[in-house]
Amino acid sequence: MRLALCLLAACISAAAAVQSQDKQHSYRNFKLIRINPENDATLAYLKSLYEEESPYTLDFWQPPSHVGGVVDLTVAPSDASSLIRDLSARGIHYIVAIHDLQKAIETERAVASWAHPPKGFGYERYNSLDEIYNELKRLKRERPSLITLIDIGQTHENRTMLVVKIGGGQSLDEDAPSIWLDAGIHAREWIAPATAMFIVRELVEGYETDPKLQAMLDHVPFYILPVMNPDGYEHSRTMDRMWRKNRRPAECHNKEWHTVCCRGVDLNRNFDWYWAAPTVPLPASGSSSDSCHDTYHGPAAFSEPESIAVRDFLEAYPPKAFISLHSYSQMWLIPFGHRRRSYPPDYSSALRPLAIRATKALEAIHGTKYQVGTGADLMYEASGGSHDWAKGALKVPFSYLIELRPRNTLFGNGFLLPEREIIPVGNETWAAIRVLADEVFSQFAQPFLRGKAGKKPEPIALGKLGLRGTSTEDTTATSREQPSGVDTEAPASVRPTTVNTAEPTTTVATTAEAATVAPTTLATVTCEDYGSYCRLWKVFNLCDRRAVQKLCTLTCNPQCRV
Repeated sequence: MRLALCLLAACISAAAAVQSQDKQHSYRNFKLIRINPENDATLAYLKSLYEEESPYTLDFWQPPSHVGGVVDLTVAPSDASSLIRDLSARGIHYIVAIHDLQKAIETERAVASWAHPPKGFGYERYNSLDEIYNELKRLKRERPSLITLIDIGQTHENRTMLVVKIGGGQSLDEDAPSIWLDAGIHAREWIAPATAMFIVRELVEGYETDPKLQAMLDHVPFYILPVMNPDGYEHSRTMDRMWRKNRRPAECHNKEWHTVCCRGVDLNRNFDWYWAAPTVPLPASGSSSDSCHDTYHGPAAFSEPESIAVRDFLEAYPPKAFISLHSYSQMWLIPFGHRRRSYPPDYSSALRPLAIRATKALEAIHGTKYQVGTGADLMYEASGGSHDWAKGALKVPFSYLIELRPRNTLFGNGFLLPEREIIPVGNETWAAIRVLADEVFSQFAQPFLRGKAGKKPEPIALGKLGLRGTSTEDTTATSREQPSGVDTEAPASVRPTTVNTAEPTTTVATTAEAATVAPTTLATVTCEDYGSYCRLWKVFNLCDRRAVQKLCTLTCNPQCRV
């Protein structure tokens, strides 16, 4: 008897150890099942598989939410036949969208990439974290006055969280309105970091060629975090393609007769907006207290270094717009996602109208259609989300979560979007982001400029750039021996900052003309100005540029005077 108990204990310990070990995961012969629940009984059964202990090894790509809401799930080869028999016995209609998930993973990358792995960064490819960071450093070296790199914190595995700030001219002013964009909070959603990097390129290259974009970036900088979950992203590239969470060290707990140890937290359930706990009068939902579940919300709100770093940065530098890129579903999601039919006060007056304009601009590029609404109404309830926190707690005027291509697994392989789709997704997403950026410029920058035009210009302060140091030579994606995390106890006003000395301080020359330019009467219909910034461009003696003359005819062309 004693021997049997010892053997049992040894088996239990071995099982726990195996659960906590990292090993490369193959998805050979895993199947992706697509189900459209047609009634409440089917929905209840699927929810029991998702929320409770399941007899099958399943991974829900699209969880059950409501009758008619598509459910995508993968099943291990050992359980596939049993699950299919169960579905058939219950009269549940299904299709096998992918018969061999490993083959889909292998065809996600371009054939040339598999045969001859390219060196360096490519905007048409899914790149490693090192390749992404090296590309940001290259852009910084080439355009030091436009780009600032900011190390905002480190992960569990001591990887840097690197934010790129893109903005010139007056965007260096402390009071300049800004736009935040992050991607890759869920590790397996590779199209999100690829799209974020595409937008970085559009901003950097457009600044040199597009006067309207230059005017906007001169007063409304972008802060972009291309990979919010560096540990998880690299794990999905090297060990487990379908990994979702961060890489928080394993937590062990008893499940009936055995012990299970599971790693990671869902970072998009870790923000302090209806986090986990019941809230009067209704409970929050959409996250799990089980550390083995893909939606594990963590032991506390902001328990993770990644969410802490983003929180601290945004509290110190609150933006006017917040955008988080995800996949998949082709949805433009508005707060709040923690509960159905729960909306911010400006949902109908501001958030939804702007989202509709943005998605129409997106559709005009390739015909891709997006749904607009809250995640709770369109998909499922999910508490603790970053875009909800940005709107509800930080009071960001425009906060959105964008679910990129594909719409579903009938029109693509879900998270395994082929590399050939990266450029089209980037083009259409940038068209939508441009609409949002123009709105921020119109609402927040132009009134600021009108106020500045009547005052004596002050030297521009650069002291607020960076939390932990912005030198591109000092920022790496690899582990560090002595990580220095963001101070989560000190208030934003006393957190240490480091000035980026790579950017020269810009001082605006004083001129009487800035305060005396008055509105004039148009002599012809062609004498127009794009915006109030035209007065400042004249102050800066930029009217000799052809593009400026075209946009600022009224200000720059003497023939327009009456």
